[in-house]
Formats: sequence, structure tokens, C-alpha cells
Amino acid sequence: MSFCSQVKDELLSLRLSGCCRPSLAYGFMLFGRSFSIKRIVLQTGNENVAKGYCDAVFSGFKVRPEISCGGTLRPTYKAEIKSEADRLKILASLDFGIGEDSINNELFIRDCCVSAFVRGAFLACGNINDPEKEYRLEFLVKSENIAQGLSDILFKNGINMKKTLRNKVTVLYTKESAAIEDLLTFMGAGHVTLDIIDTKIMKSVKNNINRARNCDNANISRTVEASIKQRTAIEYLEKADRLYSLPQELLDAALLRKNNPQATLKELCRISSAPLTVSGLNHRLAKIVSIYEEMNK
Repeated sequence: MSFCSQVKDELLSLRLSGCCRPSLAYGFMLFGRSFSIKRIVLQTGNENVAKGYCDAVFSGFKVRPEISCGGTLRPTYKAEIKSEADRLKILASLDFGIGEDSINNELFIRDCCVSAFVRGAFLACGNINDPEKEYRLEFLVKSENIAQGLSDILFKNGINMKKTLRNKVTVLYTKESAAIEDLLTFMGAGHVTLDIIDTKIMKSVKNNINRARNCDNANISRTVEASIKQRTAIEYLEKADRLYSLPQELLDAALLRKNNPQATLKELCRISSAPLTVSGLNHRLAKIVSIYEEMNK
């Protein structure tokens, strides 16, 4: 089961108060494939959503849509109100005289009704990606005016969505994890919100571990590279009979490195017979490398 299907199953399982039932059905129908006197139908690849649509419409308006299934590669479910009398009954109940291309906000009695309406819209045309892969939630809306109306409703409730056009369909979307969490909470999917927050925390921990590992690897690489340069310089000076003519502090540092080729600077400081700091030893070895480079020129 996809992550989006899991989210929709949780939304479908929520209980509604009496005032919210028409709002849920309204959102479900308005954002379905068609909502007009000629046809009221939802088309979906999710059987649970199709059944939820029928339950919502019956609960809100005492009209039971009929479900049919088609498709060859993938099953496609249609939940349709085939009776014109039933369609007229629903449209009259929703005071649909304002037209098919807008949202009648006067139908929402309480704030919870707005939440139920948005939930119905998401169940009908919404999609959410698995947060393990990508943060993205979107509504695919057949009408730009209806999409703008939904955007306005969400904005009033503190959720900002972007809008674009895809294959002549208006898409309201967000890639912000905080906006996705707010929207899911607003629709009532609190458990999913907590799951996303947990996923975000785990991602952050993994990223921090990876950054630390990369940093360690980079430090190891730099240490090995520096050690190779130092040993090359020391070997060259020794063959050129210049090693033992170095100042005593440089000679001691050179012999320390020569006798412990794999050791880090910290380890060299610990085994040194004379007190040494890492920065002091690093400075002396860098001076030896500098003498070697000058001789090579």
C-alpha cells in the first residue's frame, strides 16, 4: 500500500459530527471528476476512496451512488449518482445556484466543517509523496477558480500553497514539510503528521551522521596526504645528506615522523620525549617540507 493510500485510509476512518457530513460530501463531490446537473461522479484507482465517497454522500444527503469498476492494467472505480432527481436534490441542498465554478463558503457552519470540506477535496483529488523520498502534497483541480477558492480557504487557516498548470489541470502544491504537517493536522490526520515529524528527525540524524563520517574521511585523507609529503621530504633530505644538518628541533620532528610513519600528529606528540603541541609539531614538519621544496626548485 502506498503512503498516499495510508493517509487517505486514516482520513476515511475519522468520525464526523452531524454538521460536518454535508461539508465532507460537498468537498468529495466538488473536487471529483464531475459535479453538475448532468453528472455527479468520482473516478479513482482506490477502492476504499470510492466506498468512502458513497458513504459520505449517503451520510450527508441520503443518496447512495453506484460503484462500477473498469480498466485493464489497473482497476478504475467510478462512484456515480445516476438519478437526475437525486442530483437535483443534492444541488438544491447545497444551494448550487451560484454556479459550478466556485465554492459556496456559506455552507460551512463551523470551523470543523471547513476542515471536513478540505478533507473531502483531498480524498477526491489529493496526492502526497512518501516523506522518506520527497516532501510534496498536491491537489489536482479541474477548475482554476475552484483551485483558487481552495487556496484562499487554506491561506486563511495558515497554510500557503503554490499554484501551477499541468496538462490543463490546475495544481495546488507545497514542498514544505511544515505546510504538509499543518495541512494534515487541519484535515484530522494527526497520526500521519507525527509519522512525518519522526521521519524528519530520522533524516536529520542520518544527515548529521553522514556529514560527520564525510568529515572524518576528509580529515583522514588530509592526514595521510600530509604524512606522505613529510616522509618524502625527510627521505630526500636524508639522501642529500642534509637531514642531520637541520636545526635540532626540526631534526627531532623529522626523526619522530620517520620512525612512526602511520601515526597522527596527536600520537606523535604523545610519544615524543620532549613536550610538543600538535600545532608546534605541524609547524616544524611543514618547515621541513618547505626546505625540501626549495631544494627541488
